This record gives sequence, structure tokens and C-alpha cells, in this order.
Amino acid sequence: MNLKMNDVKEIFNLINSSEDICITGHKSPDGDCIGSVMALYEFLKPLDKNVTVCIDGKIPFNYRPFVNEDVISQEYDGKKFDLLFILDCSDIDRLGKFKDVFNNSKKSVCIDHHKTNDSFADINVIDMSMSSTGELLYDVLKTLGQKLTKKAATYIYIAILTDTGKFSYSNTSSQTHRKTAELIDLGVEVAEIDNTVYNSKPSNVVKAYIECISSIELYYDNKFGIASITQKILEKNDADMGDIDGVVEFIREIKEVEVSCVLKEHEENSTKVSLRSKNNIDVSAISARFGGGGHAKAAGFEVKDTVENTKKLLIDTFKEYFGE
Repeated sequence: MNLKMNDVKEIFNLINSSEDICITGHKSPDGDCIGSVMALYEFLKPLDKNVTVCIDGKIPFNYRPFVNEDVISQEYDGKKFDLLFILDCSDIDRLGKFKDVFNNSKKSVCIDHHKTNDSFADINVIDMSMSSTGELLYDVLKTLGQKLTKKAATYIYIAILTDTGKFSYSNTSSQTHRKTAELIDLGVEVAEIDNTVYNSKPSNVVKAYIECISSIELYYDNKFGIASITQKILEKNDADMGDIDGVVEFIREIKEVEVSCVLKEHEENSTKVSLRSKNNIDVSAISARFGGGGHAKAAGFEVKDTVENTKKLLIDTFKEYFGE
């Protein structure tokens, strides 16, 4: 999808005519969500608007050095807004405890790159060819000649960096690299960001990560790899779920593995499933069966059941792809 100038102009008209603006992202935020939300916050801050940021979930340790967490609301008090921005979120339920904000906002704008997005907002800027929501947001902010501050550019860089797997995924285009170069020209400090995001794991997080890696099981001639992040592991190591990142990518690095899976136990009967595909299997289509979504090579969903039962469900599901 090419960016529609009418949509962008309408977004800027809505910003200009709104006093109370809310920015939201999906629950259990990742780098793309955090980077996009905070970049838009930095963009709106000088415009003399009342801006509220709502994200359901803790900011993972490796993003905290960049984020003033005081600006992020912990609860929703029923406030009404003139304008709501929903970033990196394919449906209302993914807003978590802030989903009621949608019905309490006069106008809504969704900016997203997930193909499972069903265009639920008043204005929908959705482009699944983009590497990240951050890259798409950059186009929106730049289209009418808006110059970004170094801080806003840094947030967008973080969004792109993390959602492309450090520019290694197939969603990384030549345009992605060109835009990244423009962000670096705005003062983004590449080495410092890389060090903070990827090379700053506290020892307790590393120990939890090792336990998760140790739980890897391989099925169907090692084509399907699965591991679990349980509450027991988190409590033992005093870690948060959002801190344990990269396990599903680690499994995908195993030569024979074609699909990797990580099960995240949020509650006794609530398991989040993260899927990654290396070759031709579309994990977003599989996730959609269970009410989830995402991208062809990176997707997920939630199962209202235990980790063990969810594991059996996944092993059985992939039998049709890899079974003898």
C-alpha cells in the first residue's frame, strides 16, 4: 500500500483540532510498539496538546534507559479523548486493559504493519510490506515535511532495529536501510542503542534465559522446536516475562528447525504462543486459527489453558506439516 496523502492530511487535521490525545500500543510491548508509541509522543509533545500514553505491561529492562516511564499510564480511569492513536496493534483486544479507551475516543487512527489487521479505526494506515510500524510511522511524520528530533528518531530506529532482527529478516527492504540512514543523519547513536538493547542483560535475566533454552524439545526430525517460559522460572530468577527475549529466535537458529515455538505462561490457564518460521510455512495463518495473527514468519496467539496442554496442542497442530 502506498501512503495516501489524504489520510495523512486528515491525521494532521485531527491532531490540530484535538486537545486530548491518547497513544496506545499492544499489551506486553516489544521494541516496535514501544519505539513507535514513544516516537509519536515526542512528536506531539511540543504541539501544546494533552497527551496520554497507555501501554498494558511492563517496559522490558533493555528499553527502560530510553523511556520516561512516568509518562505511561498504569490504569485507565475512564477519561474521554478527542483523538486516539493505536500503534502496532491489529485488533482492539490486544490493547489489554486499555481497550475501553477506543469507545471513549471521538476519532481513532491505527498505524500498523500486521496483515491480520481488520481496519477497525476511523483512519487506518496499514502496510504489511513495511518492516515495522516504526518505519511506517516515520513515513507518516515525514510526508508533510515534519522534522524529527533526535529523541523521536532514536525511538523510530529502535522500532525498526528490533522488528527486523537487527536488519536480518526478510521484511528489511532497501527503503528500510535508506530511512535508517536518514535517522542516523538526525543523530541516532547506533552503537549505544545496540549495546543497550542487546548487550545489557542482567545476570538474573541470563539465568532465566538459560533455563528456558534448557527446556527446548525437538520434534518431527528436529523440524519443530518448542520451549517454555514458566512462572516458576521467572519467580526463581526474579525476572519479568518481557525481559526474557530471543528464545524463539534462538530455537530458529538450529539448522534443522523450520518452525520454532515458545510458550509463555502468564497465568495457570493462560499461555501466550510465539511462533517463528524459517522457510515456507505461514505461521500467521496457523495463529489465525486460534484467534491470533502476525506475519508469515512471525506470529502468535493466546490459549486459555496450561503450558503442558498448550504444548500438546502445538505438537499436534504441526503434525500435519511435519508428521510422518
